[in-house]
Amino acid sequence: MASWRLSTIAVIGFLLLASAGSAMSAYAQSTSSGDILRLKEDAPAEYVVKKGDTLWDIAGFYLDDPWLWTELWRVNESVDNPHLIYPGDKLYLSWVDGRPTLSRKVTKTVLPEGVIEPKGNALRMFPSELIEPFITAHSVFSESQYEQAPQVLGDNRSAPRVNGMMPVFVTGQLPDVKYQILTPVKRLDDVVLLRHIGDARVLMQQRDMTEMEIIRPQREIRRGDRVVEAQQFEMPEMLVPASGQATGAIVASLNERQQQGKWDIVVLNFGERDGVEAGQMYRAIRPGTEIFMDGDAPEAVRETKASDALSRYWRATMQLPAHTTSELMIINTQATTSFAIVLRSNEWLSIGAEVLPMQL
Repeated sequence: MASWRLSTIAVIGFLLLASAGSAMSAYAQSTSSGDILRLKEDAPAEYVVKKGDTLWDIAGFYLDDPWLWTELWRVNESVDNPHLIYPGDKLYLSWVDGRPTLSRKVTKTVLPEGVIEPKGNALRMFPSELIEPFITAHSVFSESQYEQAPQVLGDNRSAPRVNGMMPVFVTGQLPDVKYQILTPVKRLDDVVLLRHIGDARVLMQQRDMTEMEIIRPQREIRRGDRVVEAQQFEMPEMLVPASGQATGAIVASLNERQQQGKWDIVVLNFGERDGVEAGQMYRAIRPGTEIFMDGDAPEAVRETKASDALSRYWRATMQLPAHTTSELMIINTQATTSFAIVLRSNEWLSIGAEVLPMQL
């Protein structure tokens, strides 16, 4: 009976038809109902949580849309806090009021003396230990913030780089607090992406500058790098997926590669001012290919080929629909930018890809 139910779960979706406009705008208006869980046909009836699993991974075993993972536990009193799922726990798939749900039977490890051994760390939503260093190492400043931040003047050598073995001098008289040294990575329209490359502490103030000691340099420090008060960021233990609110593009990555995949962190060109909050879901879109239809066989229009780029204006063409390449979740926001993690990707994700909100 359980097998019959698993194989006959209805997959229901709703498409909002665009009255006019491009294929991309029509795609942007498509959505699926958040009230229906699309359970996979091969969803396991039981699953034992393994070390290294994440809540996202487990949801992927059961749902076509793993960003709806909270729905699996929403009606289940035995897993009222899914963050408290541990390796060794056994999860059972069952049905409550016609909805699939996961229940948990806790597995306890008992030592030979009969004492219950404390459990290890509970599962995280995604492998934050792998991505947290990227987040904590980067900041986004507005152009004005960047220009006004104190600059590294260098040490008393003529070399353009600081070796960290002697004090350095920084513009302005700075109070005696903890500082970070940031170096610019990339300019993004009216903001600057910076990387944390070391720490510094105040030694003494001299005229219109501050003498500082370099602490734990991670990369070479150059004249012109910025010095700011130490910033703290903690990865949230739990983020509840929510509908997106903005439209934009991927403008940078934190691994400095052009192509991105699952668990990579990207920078989006919209933020708090656009109503963006941590937990919101977005999809990266690849525009549909334009096809010549007046030849012996359909042929793709190649924008890099000059003759194709021109003849597409008078030849008969057809536009293929756009499609989703990746699904992203916002994990940190700033005024005009935000950091997002790639949670699912069907192909390599490129810098510059268009990003549309998902409606849950």
